[in-house]
Amino acid sequence: MSLRIFQPSSLGRGARIAATGSYLPAHVVTNAELARRGAPLTDDEIVRLSGIRSRHYAADDEATSDLAVQASRRALERLAKPRVDRLYLATVSPDHPSPSAACIAQRALELGDAPAMDLTASCSGFLYALDCAARAAVCGETVLAVAADVRSRFIDPLDRATCALFGDGAGAAVVKPCKPGEGIEAIGLFADGTGARSVYVPAGGSREPATAQTVATRRHTIRMEEGPQVYLAAVEGMLAAAEELLKATGRTFDDVALVVPHQPNRRILDRLAKLARLPEEKLFVNVDRIGNVSGATVAIAFDEALRAGRLKEDEEVLLLAAGAGYTAGAALVRIDAELLAASRFDPAATSSSAGT
Repeated sequence: MSLRIFQPSSLGRGARIAATGSYLPAHVVTNAELARRGAPLTDDEIVRLSGIRSRHYAADDEATSDLAVQASRRALERLAKPRVDRLYLATVSPDHPSPSAACIAQRALELGDAPAMDLTASCSGFLYALDCAARAAVCGETVLAVAADVRSRFIDPLDRATCALFGDGAGAAVVKPCKPGEGIEAIGLFADGTGARSVYVPAGGSREPATAQTVATRRHTIRMEEGPQVYLAAVEGMLAAAEELLKATGRTFDDVALVVPHQPNRRILDRLAKLARLPEEKLFVNVDRIGNVSGATVAIAFDEALRAGRLKEDEEVLLLAAGAGYTAGAALVRIDAELLAASRFDPAATSSSAGT
């Protein structure tokens, strides 16, 4: 692996995360409910294989942009004078093939004429959006980096490999300019197209347009036909990305206060912790409650970690992800007092919407 690493301070500038927000739909789907729906796995089997006990599913009238808007509003409400110059939305499940979900969210958020675009990097989506946001921030812009997915609409309920893994949700971060050396210290990305079919939805795109036949044969649902290889790629991708970024910044795992990884399943996280020799308290895990929310998992977990008081001022947190494609990413972020203060204000507490 060879990460493309961006360090804002190398340009004599900085980019910091000023606020975060997350949103999970109200409907909590337990393993028992999946079994009642016909999933070919029992509650005990799902827990043993994945460590997942529940996940959230979007309501019938909720789409990806709706989740993105909820998470974004929570992040923006934590700032005294919210402003957005640009919006990046990472997703693999946009509302429509066209236009972008970002444009729909941009209008709902009343961002004026701020440029808005979708980007797709599977489960590494948030880190790809964060990279774009950091680059725009060093140019003086305040950017909203969001990841949102409604994966429940693409699940084959009879597929043992995938029926219990995925959930829905969104996470957001407001990224602003700052002094060099503060905030986002480094962020690195990687892709290897040989894994393009590791986890994929066969039909619905230009390669295989939707037809009655593709619908009848469930080719619009997630396929993961190489499970063991996906497992290895996720573990190796996150570990390699972490080690390379830490080496580039003169750090080791000992220097990091908390590791916030993508949450594919508990077995992968346990293997990552063992190989990186991470003590239990140093790895943030919420996959048991929310499942795999694709590119949004890191954003949701980071927001949860901040609001749970897992991080202190001047500590460093390592964000990690690996996903289909193959893609991978890592970001080293220094926590500042303003971010902690913003995290202590919880707009969800005054909202009737469900949330994390």
